[in-house]
Amino acid sequence: MKKTKSMASLLLAGTLLTGVMMSVALPGASSAYAAETTQATTAATGVINVSGNGKLSVKPDIAYVSIGAQTTASTAAKAQASNAQKMSKLTELLKKWSIPQADIQTVQFYVQPNYNYNDKGGQKVTGYTAYHTLEVKYRDLDKIGQLLDDASAAGANNVGSVNFDVENPQTYEDQVIAKAMKDAASKAGSIAKAANRTLGELLSVSDSGTVTPPVIMQRSEAAMSDTASGGTSIQPGMIELNTTLNVQYAMK
Repeated sequence: MKKTKSMASLLLAGTLLTGVMMSVALPGASSAYAAETTQATTAATGVINVSGNGKLSVKPDIAYVSIGAQTTASTAAKAQASNAQKMSKLTELLKKWSIPQADIQTVQFYVQPNYNYNDKGGQKVTGYTAYHTLEVKYRDLDKIGQLLDDASAAGANNVGSVNFDVENPQTYEDQVIAKAMKDAASKAGSIAKAANRTLGELLSVSDSGTVTPPVIMQRSEAAMSDTASGGTSIQPGMIELNTTLNVQYAMK
């Protein structure tokens, strides 16, 4: 009789334990179901990924002038010495134009041999040419042509391109980014409308990674032409700042 009661007690305890385990497992199952439901709802809502482009044309406020001299002589020493005299006159001219030393930088300097080739003598050195080029920052764009003319008169015989730029592009950064965001919203709205849906909230924005910082300017080479008076005419034109943003919206 005691053995029968013990077995009954064990069976009752097992039943109660099973009930407890079942009651503990139920909340977990409910949470998993809720997570699956949320994910299904998000997938049903959908998202739209678009790229927004922002562009802004502005007047340049600085020019980078490539200017220098080159001289050919029978020896490397003579070529370098003669070229140094030309560059000395050029640097003195730049001082007269009140251009700070910090805005003058040497970007190229070398002396190379010149060769003559023929079937009988083969390769023969005929002389040496010395090159020295400066990059000059100049901000009074209306006087760029006159600066180049005066530099040529002082002995500069190696005038390269004149690149125009915006010295502080951050000044226009907010405007360009705003244009890119407006373009992205317009594209996303058109996509949602075409899908018979409506545009939802903004989910994320990121830079495309093609430029750092987001706003980047394109330098344009100056167009140089001789005027009737023999002076050099420079037309700066406009600089185009642009950025691209990757934007994600929810779609209802």
